[in-house]
Amino acid sequence: MYLAIRRATDEDTDSVLKITKESFSLYQEDLHVKYEVKALKETIESTLHDIRENAVFVVERFGSLVGAIRIKKLSNELWYVYRFGVSPQISNTGFGSALLDAAITYAKDNGAKAVALHTNSKYYSLARYYYGKQFYVHSTTFDRGYVRALFVLELEQNAGVDLSPAFLQ
Repeated sequence: MYLAIRRATDEDTDSVLKITKESFSLYQEDLHVKYEVKALKETIESTLHDIRENAVFVVERFGSLVGAIRIKKLSNELWYVYRFGVSPQISNTGFGSALLDAAITYAKDNGAKAVALHTNSKYYSLARYYYGKQFYVHSTTFDRGYVRALFVLELEQNAGVDLSPAFLQ
């Protein structure tokens, strides 16, 4: 099976947006939520902005994009993962883990001491997934109408990274 992970380009914008909407629609369905899932309000313009201004990685299988992850630098030591999703057809195949690993490696290579992300704490399979990747729940909030967990992966033990920029995401 041919698999390639690479940085997204402007030409990937439509596919990245399609994957985002596909995977976050499934997220919304799985949780039976009534709140607004911000990823579903994504536009071509905001996706293109992320590709140009942050790090967006895609996984390509036989020439088609089947997954995407975005990561941005919040401080010299802290990076933030967002809009991470894969096509439902390849869910649970390891492609998502390969994407996450690529994003974490990129952050680490660029000075990160910690990587953070948010997800709904009631999405048990996703929470278990992040625990399996050595993330831990730092804190929770209800500011968006659901229990939103801040997951953190420490790349250096006891680095003392200021996580406050992640609270604003």
